[in-house]
Amino acid sequence: MFDHKETLFHVASQLARRLANHLREALEPFGLHPAQFTALSEIAEREGLTQAELVTRLELEQPGVARTLSGLEADGWIEKASIGKGRAQGLYLSPKAKSVLPDAAAAAARADRQALASLSKTEAAHLIDGLSELAAANRG
Repeated sequence: MFDHKETLFHVASQLARRLANHLREALEPFGLHPAQFTALSEIAEREGLTQAELVTRLELEQPGVARTLSGLEADGWIEKASIGKGRAQGLYLSPKAKSVLPDAAAAAARADRQALASLSKTEAAHLIDGLSELAAANRG
């Protein structure tokens, strides 16, 4: 008999919800939500990227990224500046983001380590590799 609780869909959705809650709790003291933290981390990796480039890097839909960026800009986390000709604007971390992001990243890393604590380092690496391969195979 088919048991939905033994499916990848069920297990993955349950785990994703729990992990998202743990990350949300880890980032709360910094005034950030997971989506905001992810966007700031990507911008920090390559300051000056455009919103379109960020959408591609995050593999998310444009409207959601636009909402996240609007909130980040309104709250003083990012700044936009014209780049070159046309309407394209580069995304840059504000001084506020530059001062908070290292501690927020450390908190996110701690939450990640806690989530993987029941696994050996080798098991954790295999799990992440396997999930990355599965994610790549199911893009589209």
